[in-house]
Parts: sequence; structure tokens; C-alpha cells
Amino acid sequence: MLLTLALALISPVSVPLALPSSALERFEDDSAYEELVDAYEDSYQVWRKELKDADGIKARRALREREPAKLFRPRFEALAEAGSGRALVWIIEHARKVEERKQIPALKEELYGKLFESHLSADWFEEVINLYIKERRDVSAEAIEATLASALERAEGYARARVLLGFARYRIAQKCNSGLEFYEQLMKEHPESGSALAGKWEYDRLTKFAVGASPPDFKGETIDGEEISLYANRGKVTVIDFWGYW
Repeated sequence: MLLTLALALISPVSVPLALPSSALERFEDDSAYEELVDAYEDSYQVWRKELKDADGIKARRALREREPAKLFRPRFEALAEAGSGRALVWIIEHARKVEERKQIPALKEELYGKLFESHLSADWFEEVINLYIKERRDVSAEAIEATLASALERAEGYARARVLLGFARYRIAQKCNSGLEFYEQLMKEHPESGSALAGKWEYDRLTKFAVGASPPDFKGETIDGEEISLYANRGKVTVIDFWGYW
């Protein structure tokens, strides 16, 4: 019964593998993508239960060959061909399920290339940048640097702000202090953007709250009611005790 249900969920009933040009407008929003993701998740849960209840190695091996991600891949590829960039992201995130190990680097190179080429200005593209800068095994540092540099030259407005933030985070993760320069550039060029607000918090954490950094000045009152500031004690050993009632 469960096997029948799994196959029914996997069956390509809602998204054809080949789409006529007249259908392209249908995929300009994310509704078709969300529907397909929901169908995959339902199928995956059924498959997991089948795998758990399978009797014997042979039965489990046969089920693993029908891992839903492999069967859903053509449908996400169809969405990608129709213009859905998020479908490409799904394939990247499930690369280890849908592709042979030795082919994964080439697959990711191709898909990231398409994403940075055609979807750089999408509102959801920060998701792609965050995914990309965390690549270690399948994408070289040189490729990441080159892709981000190229994107920075082409991007405008909020898209450029997102790339600057990604570049800053990547450089810092690589233990490179030049990442701070990208944070500064981001806050100077796009001070009102969401990327700049996130970047300022990260920048302050790295420059003001890290071990060995100079903390920001602040003022308060002593128990005698006198005003005191942190910077008034410059050059002196200062112990700050934060306490309260919890």
C-alpha cells in the first residue's frame, strides 16, 4: 500500500518534463516551485517510512534506488528550464542524492553559473550567496572569488549590497581581514539596505566585541548616583560585572 502511494506521489502529474513557451509565464512566481517541493516532501516521508519498515537488505537496497530526489530531479529541471531559479537551488541542495559523487563539482559549477548569470537580482538570491560561500568540497576558493568578483561588477542596488555582504562573510571565513573592507564598503554604499543592517552587526562584533578589540564607550551611574563612562577609565584595569535577577 505504501509503495503504491509513494509511486503515485512521485508520478509526474503536475509538472510536465517539457514545457511549451506559452507556459513560461506560469513559473514567474514561486507557486509551481512550492507545490513541487511539497509533493517531494510528502513523497520523501512516505519513502522514509517504507525504508524503515522494509524487511531485509535486498528490500532496503531496492528502495534506496528509488530515493524520491532522483525521481523528482527531472521535474525540478523542467521548472528550471521554464525560468525558476529556485528549482536550480533545490538541485544543488540535493546534489548528493541526485548525482554521482564524482560528477557533483561539475553539476554545481554549471548550476551556480546559471544562477549568478540569470537570477542575481532576485529577492531570494541571498540564499544562493550564503549557500555558495559555504562550499568547500565541491567548489574551489578561486572559483568562488572569481564568481563573486564578476557578480560585484554586474550587480546594482540591493543585489550589489547582497554580493558585498557575501564577499565580506566569505573573506572573514577565510581568515582574511580584507573582509572588513567589504563590510565598510557595504555600509557606505547601501546604508539603508537590510544587508547593511546585518553587515553592521557583524562588523561591530568583529571590531568592537572580539578578544583584544576596543569596546564601544557607554555611560552609567555608580551606586552613589555619580555618572561614569567606560572611556573615563582608559589605561586602568576595569572589571565590568553584569548581573540581575532571573
